[in-house]
Amino acid sequence: MADTVFVTGATGFIGRHLVLELLSHGYRVFALARASNGWPPAERLMRALQAAHGSPLPGPSRALLEVVEGDLVTPSLGLHRLVQERLAAEVPQVIHCGGDIRFYPRDRHAFRAVHIDGPLNILRAVGPARGLRFHHVSTAYVAGRRDGTAYEDELDVGQAFRNPYERIKLEAEQTIMTVCEARGIELTIFRPSIVMADPRAPTADWSDPISAHFAAFARLCRLYRRTIGRIRALRPSLRIRGSGKSVLNIVPITYVVEAMLAVAVNGRQPGRTFHLVDPAPPRNQELLDQITAILGLSGLEAFEDRRRQMEGMRLLERVAENLLRPYQDYFFESPIFDDRNTRHLLDGRVEPRSAVALEFLARAAAAPLTMKSLLDLLPGAKGEARMVDRMKALFS
Repeated sequence: MADTVFVTGATGFIGRHLVLELLSHGYRVFALARASNGWPPAERLMRALQAAHGSPLPGPSRALLEVVEGDLVTPSLGLHRLVQERLAAEVPQVIHCGGDIRFYPRDRHAFRAVHIDGPLNILRAVGPARGLRFHHVSTAYVAGRRDGTAYEDELDVGQAFRNPYERIKLEAEQTIMTVCEARGIELTIFRPSIVMADPRAPTADWSDPISAHFAAFARLCRLYRRTIGRIRALRPSLRIRGSGKSVLNIVPITYVVEAMLAVAVNGRQPGRTFHLVDPAPPRNQELLDQITAILGLSGLEAFEDRRRQMEGMRLLERVAENLLRPYQDYFFESPIFDDRNTRHLLDGRVEPRSAVALEFLARAAAAPLTMKSLLDLLPGAKGEARMVDRMKALFS
């Protein structure tokens, strides 16, 4: 059945958007899901899809979706033998989006189980299918720390890594390649860079951690601009830790899903690795200069020391430091991701994707800032009185 796809990680940011796109094109989808936080698998998946879709899933799409209850870290996904046989008979393609996206996991054993054992368990459960195509979602940052060009066909070239996440994603690629080659399974690897919500989508989904952090910062700047920042002379400059000469490679979720579908569903250019990236990202300082106008600050500048404490930090700078800390290492290097496979696949069409980050910040800055969201920005703030004290410090 060429119109059937098995998707893992369907409740995640990329997975939920991919499932919606598949359903909108009339594809039948088996979606692996597990119970979590008291939510049964099916209900958890429906909530995730609704968050991305902006409304309940339409009836025709719902009829094409079947939830498969299972867990990546359980042998053969914990599926009954009859379910495995059905998947093997009816599923010609697997798109593996599942994983743990934390850079620094608390439980390294569980982290490894998800990233290494997980795809192997999928192949054990569905692998007997004849002519199976396996599509694995990795990250462009398996390239590690570097300032040169990272090519799509590269794996381990002796690179160092910023965090355990990058290292385990490279190991997962190598492991899956070895198993698929031994079993004659056609393998495609997708390597997106930093994926963010697309502000141009009618129902932009900002639930992923990256979008949430950047949106929170934009809203705080908007609050300042609409209060004390109305007095232009009092608008502060703002230092952001990072190199102004480096680049932050950001792509919208819509582009990532579009490229994945072009490969996985349409069957074009199978068996290769694809960088899903911005081929010409602007320098950080260029972005900062444009963001200045959007957020109504007097200026943004790069603080180009990775470790040294900023002197005389305002509260706004401390909040920005806290919000962006998980990604600060990515503000200091400038890898160039060769994406010739992807460009060839999409017939050379290149979208100005770097503009999406600016559009996203502009839309986030215009969104309401509630008391709860403000307190979320100020870690440690307990109650309105503490919040007011911190805001006074911000406006000083």
